[in-house]
Amino acid sequence: LAVILLIYMVVFWFTDVRRQMITAVGAFQNFMTVVTNEMFLMVFTILFLFVTQMAGLVSRYHTGFFFLFFPVIDYIVRMLYRMFLIKVAGNGMNATNIMLVALSSQVGTILKNIRNDSANLLNISCITIIDRDMTGQIIEGIPVVGNKDNYLDTHRLNVYDEVFIHIPYDYEFKLKKLILGFEQMGVTVDLNIEIFDIDAGEKRIVNLGNYSVISFSSLTRSSLEMFIKRFIDILGSLVGIILVFICLIIFGPVIKATSKGPVFFAQTRVGINGRRFTIYKFRSMYQDAETKKAELMSSNEMQGYMFKMENDPRITPVGRFLLKTSIDELPQFWNVLKGDMSLVGTRPPTEDEYEQYKNYHMRRLSIRPGITGLWQVYGRGQIKDFEDVVRLDLKYIDQWSLLLDLKLIIMTIGIVISGKGAE
Repeated sequence: LAVILLIYMVVFWFTDVRRQMITAVGAFQNFMTVVTNEMFLMVFTILFLFVTQMAGLVSRYHTGFFFLFFPVIDYIVRMLYRMFLIKVAGNGMNATNIMLVALSSQVGTILKNIRNDSANLLNISCITIIDRDMTGQIIEGIPVVGNKDNYLDTHRLNVYDEVFIHIPYDYEFKLKKLILGFEQMGVTVDLNIEIFDIDAGEKRIVNLGNYSVISFSSLTRSSLEMFIKRFIDILGSLVGIILVFICLIIFGPVIKATSKGPVFFAQTRVGINGRRFTIYKFRSMYQDAETKKAELMSSNEMQGYMFKMENDPRITPVGRFLLKTSIDELPQFWNVLKGDMSLVGTRPPTEDEYEQYKNYHMRRLSIRPGITGLWQVYGRGQIKDFEDVVRLDLKYIDQWSLLLDLKLIIMTIGIVISGKGAE
């Protein structure tokens, strides 16, 4: 069984992954995929038994039964997985949120065409109308949030991962400005017309519902790389949660005894492409710390949208130790396990910081925020300018690799143990 599993993985790698997405093909095409894989699997298995001279040790009855039974299981699993993706993964947090940019007369037809394609995992979350101002109105249950003048400002108050532009060829509109504006913010742009001579980032021809589009994106990651990164996140967060329970037993009573308030501090932060989530930390400040922040803004040592103060009076005695050792950050492993954050990424801003962002700042949020990153490793404790934080975050996004993540994780562990660069 182990050998057959390995052979099937090889067959799958060289055949299945090169085909269309499973949600984009029907029952018959999935059946033909199963038949093709079955033929390759049978050939490779027989070849393996022949080369290793193990054919005499394997029952022909069991082998025949397996090759009759396996395709049925394979096909059933594929169809159930396809149904899961369409019915479950296509809704809620896992769906790809799209902002539609179009003319008022074409919105209804576009929405109908996208919704009629049951194989896509898209969610039109908001609309921008460029030929008239319909901001605040609702079209088929979807809010209109922008017009031809404020479309770049819509990302601050609305969650979307991509922008789908559907504009007639002869309509006078500065598409280049629109595309490069969103691309600068790290938002993928899908255009349903021919390729333009635009020096944006990665350009790919993809399918968006029933439409063929050119996708402009500042970064492109393979699904395999993203799977491995998420797998590492899950393993790392499970280990981290064990550390959280140990620290909770040790420091929980001390936190409660030295100041009023809960053991854990919860705060709304902004994650990937504007998604709000609740971040968790061990409480290192007094309970009224957030209300006193406004009084201390004149003592802010950071230039820009972040707040930092070396001798912050809001920090409790035990809190100073938690901050110095980074123990206060450990509960964020729960955020990593949930998928709000990653082990390595960019710093998640607070809502008041995010609302002040310029367009190019938003590109920091084109990936999941992380517990650690380039800023935490190379600049924590020394950087006094928010623009330097942005520079390091964007450098991480542009140079990202699994090897870089591993390097930053190892360096972070070393920094925590040595106590260097602690806030």
